[in-house]
Amino acid sequence: MKIAVYLDGGSTPLTVIEPPETFNLDTTKLEDGRHTLVLKAIDEDGATSVREMEFAVRNGPGIAVHGLRDGDSVTGQISVLANAYSSRVGDIFEPMRIETPAPIPTWAWLIFLVVFAWGMWYLGMTYKEHEAQLVAAVSLPSGAGEATPVGGASDASRGLGKQVYETNCASCHQISAEGLPGVFPPLKNNAVVTAADPSDHVLTVLNGLQGKAIDGITYAAPMPPLGALLSDEEVAAVVNHERTSWGHDAPLVTPQQVRELRN
Repeated sequence: MKIAVYLDGGSTPLTVIEPPETFNLDTTKLEDGRHTLVLKAIDEDGATSVREMEFAVRNGPGIAVHGLRDGDSVTGQISVLANAYSSRVGDIFEPMRIETPAPIPTWAWLIFLVVFAWGMWYLGMTYKEHEAQLVAAVSLPSGAGEATPVGGASDASRGLGKQVYETNCASCHQISAEGLPGVFPPLKNNAVVTAADPSDHVLTVLNGLQGKAIDGITYAAPMPPLGALLSDEEVAAVVNHERTSWGHDAPLVTPQQVRELRN
């Protein structure tokens, strides 16, 4: 038995082999496109069998097209972008040779514009907030919103009192001592803070307070006891800080008085 191999309807066999046998088909000598390979088997008794095989050759440059697809229905003028690329054995790979500059789709531009607009809005709002804070800081008169102690206590005691207040009290009563309506009572112009007898003031700091109406208002948040956290000197310092700040001029208390009230 033998097999005759024909290419593209040729009358002369490309090769004749005795099966099973391998033969080489050199596609580099063929044009790119569709081709037909015909294998004709001839038996010893003269019986024949034919098999046709279609294949495509793509040895030439690759072609990319944008703007027109197979089967598209078009009218008028259209913009078609064409690109071709190829490579051979031994060529250095160059990505730019196979990249076709396809246009950026509309949806990608829309996403970019939305993200850009949001980013500009965010930066603008952040800048305005920062600018407002700067303006507010510059507009405040010197010492506004801060405690302004008056005489009676040493500089060291005043400094300690201010430090203890800012660490333990300002988060609720605020630096301005005006508190938060319905939540934390104000210390500014508070009758206990400005009273001639500082005992209630000291006891409130030591033991805390809850449920007592102040000027007819019952505040939701309890005053926690600070006696276990602060020394007699610290309690005296913060009480004196509150009694001599924000325009107050109430009598001071000594660490000894705090010690006696603590016991």
